[in-house]
Amino acid sequence: MKASIFILLLSIMSFSCMITHPTDNFDIILKSKWQELGCNDNKCADFGGKWILIGSITFKKRSKHPIFVDKINLSWHGENLDNLIASLYRKNSGKEFLAIEQNLICDGQWNPKTQTLILDFDEEEKLAPTSIFYLVLTVPENLEPILKKGHFCLENNCLPRPFKQSAENEKLILAINDTNR
Repeated sequence: MKASIFILLLSIMSFSCMITHPTDNFDIILKSKWQELGCNDNKCADFGGKWILIGSITFKKRSKHPIFVDKINLSWHGENLDNLIASLYRKNSGKEFLAIEQNLICDGQWNPKTQTLILDFDEEEKLAPTSIFYLVLTVPENLEPILKKGHFCLENNCLPRPFKQSAENEKLILAINDTNR
């Protein structure tokens, strides 16, 4: 009888710990990068600038429950931008990243008033235990130095609930210049 009560109390305590610390199962990692993607002068002119991989957004979950993401918002902190052309791609597990149509999740929409990049997914994405997304910008020559001086912050309000809670106390930044971190 005492053993049963002890096991019951232990179970209740471990369950209450899971309820009070659910964010341990969810992480978001932003890694900045500035990598030009193969673009010759003719293609760059056609696209309106160089294609630059500026970073990755990784969602890690240690939960078996399905979680979906359908939008990511990034607020810009730097000199005001009139326009920004961006695309979000998925990274396929075990394969090198390619900015190709098959991996395209969505093209971004720039809000010049709020200085926000809105990545509204074409379709909801079911998150795997580790899901990696790459942000690619089309960068005209005159925009490059401006982008290198500023940074993007991931906005919590668009994240799935478990990730929203885990990111609440963290400032999630994509910065080309590490002094912004």
